[in-house]
Amino acid sequence: MAAQALALLREVARLEAPLEELRALHSVLQSVPLSELREQAAELRLGPLFCLLNENHRLEELLKILMLLLRF
Repeated sequence: MAAQALALLREVARLEAPLEELRALHSVLQSVPLSELREQAAELRLGPLFCLLNENHRLEELLKILMLLLRF
């Protein structure tokens, strides 16, 4: 499951408006045990999520990003 989260994070990073990918990432992250995420922490690139916060995205996208960041 953590591998799927890593793949979705890469996908989010390359898209201009990744709303569907953020939704999918949110679902995956909710189902991955925190211990598994912590094991993969070095590979989790959260920078693109922070970049989305600096861009002009819809409120729904920003809320998804914030919920993902709170999970870590």
